[in-house]
Parts: sequence; C-alpha cells; structure tokens
Amino acid sequence: MRCSPWFALAAAVGIARPAFAQETLAPRIGATLAGLEAELIAFRRDLHRHPEVSGAEERTASKVAERLRALGIETRTGVGGHGVVGVLRGGRPGPVVAYRADMDAVYSSDPDPVEFRSMVPGVRHICGHDVHTTIGIALAAGLASHRRDLAGTVLFVFQPAEERATGALAMLAAGVFRDPPPVAIYGVHTAPFPVGQLATIAGDMMSGRDRYRVAIHGEGDRGAATAAVRTRLAALGTVAPAEILRPAPRDLVLVTPPQVAESAGVTLLSGTIMATSLSRPAVTKGMREIGALAQGGTVVTPRYQPKTIAGVFNDSALTVRATAAAEQVLGAGNVVPVEVIVPAFSEDFGSFQDLVPGVFFFLGVSNPAKGTVGMPHTPDYVADEGAILVGARAMAAVLLDRLGRP
Repeated sequence: MRCSPWFALAAAVGIARPAFAQETLAPRIGATLAGLEAELIAFRRDLHRHPEVSGAEERTASKVAERLRALGIETRTGVGGHGVVGVLRGGRPGPVVAYRADMDAVYSSDPDPVEFRSMVPGVRHICGHDVHTTIGIALAAGLASHRRDLAGTVLFVFQPAEERATGALAMLAAGVFRDPPPVAIYGVHTAPFPVGQLATIAGDMMSGRDRYRVAIHGEGDRGAATAAVRTRLAALGTVAPAEILRPAPRDLVLVTPPQVAESAGVTLLSGTIMATSLSRPAVTKGMREIGALAQGGTVVTPRYQPKTIAGVFNDSALTVRATAAAEQVLGAGNVVPVEVIVPAFSEDFGSFQDLVPGVFFFLGVSNPAKGTVGMPHTPDYVADEGAILVGARAMAAVLLDRLGRP
C-alpha cells in the first residue's frame, strides 16, 4: 500500500501513526453509519426543503434537538440564538472533543436544480449547511449507539448565523464551552473537491475579515490627505479587489476600496481587509503608518479592527493527526492539502479556534461523472449526497483518534 505523505509528516514531527486506542470501535461505528445512510439523506432533504436564514433557524434547531434527545443525548437549546448543544458522555473516562455544524441558509431566488427543491421562496441551502448539520446528526447517532465503549465526551455544537458571522461569538458568549470545556474542535465545509475527498492544511486555511476606519479632520487640505490615505490603503493589498474570487497565496491581503463620507467637518474612509495571520502583522504596521499622512494642518486617525470574521487557522499537530486518522478511513491520498485561499470566502469557525485548538476540513461534494459542482454560493450548487457518509465516517475517525489519546 502506498504510504501517505501525511503519515510521513506525522513520523517526521514525532507523532505516531494513528493506532486508534478505540480501533475496534471505529469499524463498528462505520457500519452503524452505513446502515443509517438512507435515513440521513432523508433528514438532509427535509432541511434542504425548509431552509432558514441567519437568526431564523427555529425549525432547523427544533429538528436537531428532537434527534439528539431521541438518541438520549443531553441537549441544550437557545444557545446564542437558535444554537443547539448536545453532550454525549461515553462510558469510559477520556477528554472532551467538539464537532461544530452550522445550520443557516442564504437568500437566493435562482431555481433549485435538485428534485427536493426549497419550499421557501428566495431562500436556499447553497452553502451546504444542511449537509454539515446532517453529518453532525450522523456522528451523534453513530457514537451514541456505542457510547458504552466510548472513552470521553463529545460536544455537538449546532451553530446559527454563520452566514452573518455572528453565531460563533454569540454561542461563546452564551457559554457553549463552559460545561464541559473541550480540548479540541473539528468541523467541515462543503467544497468543489470530488466526493470522497477531504482537504485541509495546517495554519491559515481561510482568511479573516478585518475592518478599517480612517478619520481626517482639521483645518488643512482634507482632500489631499484623503487621496494620500487612499493610495496607502491600496498599497497594502497584495490581491486586487477584482480578484476576490480567484485563488490567492496564503499570505494574501485584499483591501476593499474605501467608502468615503463627510460628517461635521470630518472625512471618514471605511472598508474591509481580507487577511491571514501571515499577513496581518504587515497590515497592522501599515495601518499605524497611515496616521503619519497628515497634510498641512489635518489630523489623520486610523482605526483597525482585526478579525471581525475570524477565518480559519488550524492547529499544526492536530491537523497532522486528524488528517492521518481520516485517511485511515478514506484511503491514502484522499485528504489533500489546501495550497491557496479564495479571498471572498471566510468563516467564523476561527472564533472557536481562538479559544480551543481545532481543525477544519473542506468536504468534497462535486460529482464530475454526474456533471454537478458543489461551489458554495453559486446558483447551480449541488452537493452529492454520498458526501454525507464520507464526512461522517471521516469525522468519526478523527474524533475517536483524539478521544483515544491523552
């Protein structure tokens, strides 16, 4: 059997090939999940037919809570809005790990290309959150079926309002990690990789979204100062605004052209910056230097607010372990590295990672043989439903691997 580069990397950094302390449990859970596939697809299709936008996930949350309670899992609702938290305590001692699934849909009036089309006018699941939620339910069902042999506790975090990028922070403020606190968190997001594949990378995987605001006031030439600020802001970018949907290097900086407003003798320039942890120090330095652009009596006051959307930054050691565990299930070569970042896409999963180390995966949902492409937020988005079992089996292996280690 060909050796995966992820196993080679694990050996290089001193992490053993996953032995699965619960190795007899993994195939049993896999078999349980396979037996649930038809039921899981039906659950996903129900969510797809009844999409709910950020802040309105009442029905979705109710369906999730109903399933968790039917599995005998401790369930909390109304966590940070319509958030739902399930706590599955295994029959053996061990750590606490978390899986996060977002639940909200997006506004879209384009025709739904699947037979189980949305029944809510102007709203569709074209980002795959119905798939994420179904994988969370699949994990809960598979692990709960073998809870007596499970070492540790699994926290299932069903998050509202990801599209509005407020749900993660709201759940954290509501104490989602208070009892019990996890040692690691994992999640997936649908992506246009072929079904059967996952993709991830250690470190920056998705850029964060920062905000800037520059105030110019005083008796000098505010027009000249405004022009100088515009020029300096544009110089901070390494990616042009027109390239927001194109793959970019992982140290990207994309500065949106500022909106300019006049108020009571003050010129205000404001906008957003897409940046990663690799590039943010340079952006921070550049924003400080903008304060020196005063022109003859003007005062230039920059304000920079990093990570208004956190982005995704994967823990290096956990990424190696999680990838190797997933490949044990999916096969060598079916977890591929994410080499570039698309600036337009961000995620608030990083808000959880700011408190708990974690790993995020892209889940392939495209099916070239059927001619379907799972590119989120596009009119013809279709997620191949075979990805549900792929994601559930892989994430079960990842969770079991982490639970089986001190």
